[in-house]
Amino acid sequence: MTPEMCQSVFTTTVTRCLNFPFSTVVLQENGQLAACLLASVWNRKDPLNNADFDSEGVPENLRLFVKFINDAHSNFWKIAPPGTNSVIHREIGSVAPEFTRLGIATKMVTTNLTKTNLKCLKELPYSAIVDSNGNEVLKLDDGTTALRLNFKPIEEFENLPD
Repeated sequence: MTPEMCQSVFTTTVTRCLNFPFSTVVLQENGQLAACLLASVWNRKDPLNNADFDSEGVPENLRLFVKFINDAHSNFWKIAPPGTNSVIHREIGSVAPEFTRLGIATKMVTTNLTKTNLKCLKELPYSAIVDSNGNEVLKLDDGTTALRLNFKPIEEFENLPD
């Protein structure tokens, strides 16, 4: 994906995430960005299209990936526990290539999480995203094979400020 494509698809999401204090930014010693994890708050009563990424006018492969993510968004409240009305949603995570394989992404994603208190509601394999010729669209170089819709009740988070 080119920076221009990313900007057209993700600008609304980044703007929404900046309204909440749940994102993580990792800076190099010189102040340059090394990694980020952007998060927003979703409410059960919010319109579904508030969580969607815009795929208008993008190439087929990116459009298919965006559709995959949007489908995950639209299905979330169908599988979330019924008493849950708001969630902190991790929208976008990225680590600069020169900082991969150093545990930064794992640290950003797993802070305050353990296998015993994190519930995977659904796993969506990236291999399901295929273009009009049947070719897989997304092959990640970090070994990731699926999008996981995880859930953890907020009261189980450690070290939350009052």
